[in-house]
Amino acid sequence: MNRRFQAAVLAVLAASALSGCGAVESNSAPDFSLASRDGGTVTLSGQKGRVVLVNFWATWCASCREELPLLQALQRSRGGDRFELLAVSVDDDPAKAVPPFAARRKLDFPILYGDRKTMDEYAVRELPTSYLIGPDGSIVRRYVGPLDARLVENDILSLLNRRPS
Repeated sequence: MNRRFQAAVLAVLAASALSGCGAVESNSAPDFSLASRDGGTVTLSGQKGRVVLVNFWATWCASCREELPLLQALQRSRGGDRFELLAVSVDDDPAKAVPPFAARRKLDFPILYGDRKTMDEYAVRELPTSYLIGPDGSIVRRYVGPLDARLVENDILSLLNRRPS
């Protein structure tokens, strides 16, 4: 192959690799301000200094429903000053769909009502999709599909046990 052709192929491959990341090309997590099921508003920037797991899900998604017990357990065991779970519902009308669904399942972690802008900024193309955000607001890991309990727990513990330099 000639050098120009190789360079063109590499440019196309690089562009296609980045396009899978959507707006999440930088390491900084896009900020959002979303309504919560308790009637308030939650911003990601308001979580600065904490480890945050942002989970995009929907009530109609079977894989999402399967991982709800894991999310519940993470919030109960790790929730507090240094860790927060933010479950972002991407249902068509989350304010209508989520409250009865969450009540039936006794979900007690924060549930936010997502929008198209936030989904696009996080390049959510498949559900569930989760992002682990470090205390500095950077994206540490993206998980596509159901969470692996051991992996996500280890990732969270790794961030919680880091000492500031």
